[in-house]
Amino acid sequence: MPTSDALPFRSLFVVGAALSTVLVTGCGADDTASSASSPAASSRASSAASSAAGDEPVVEGDTCEQLRSAGANGASFGPVQALLPKADLLDWIDGKLTPLQQSDPAADVADAWATAQSYLEEYQAAAQALPDGGTVDDPALFDPGDEVEAAQQELTDWWFDTCA
Repeated sequence: MPTSDALPFRSLFVVGAALSTVLVTGCGADDTASSASSPAASSRASSAASSAAGDEPVVEGDTCEQLRSAGANGASFGPVQALLPKADLLDWIDGKLTPLQQSDPAADVADAWATAQSYLEEYQAAAQALPDGGTVDDPALFDPGDEVEAAQQELTDWWFDTCA
């Protein structure tokens, strides 16, 4: 799992952005987060449960605060570690997807946010369909293409420039 020490991950994101998805927007953006109160949504035990519960923002504050409250850090926007067994992969994806689902994107990174979130949701669905202990073998998920890579890089840069 990623650590909270963001600086070593910046290089990883620059080099490994090919598999990553994105993250957040605008610590200085308008505050439109609803105050839905579902603290249980921060649990990462079940991807299916958090995916269903994570569609609405659950915290108030600017985007950086929301992301931190949902468990984001500098490693949250980088690539998904490939070839993990199902349970580990679901936990890994959930750790990246939950902050995106529970936070309001800043306007300046909203498109990158949506691209990254969509990619992670697709990866999550593929992982959920696996048998226990299985691994995802879809090359399109390992190498998501330029659009996803650019979105991941944009979110990573935004995080370090705005939130870190």
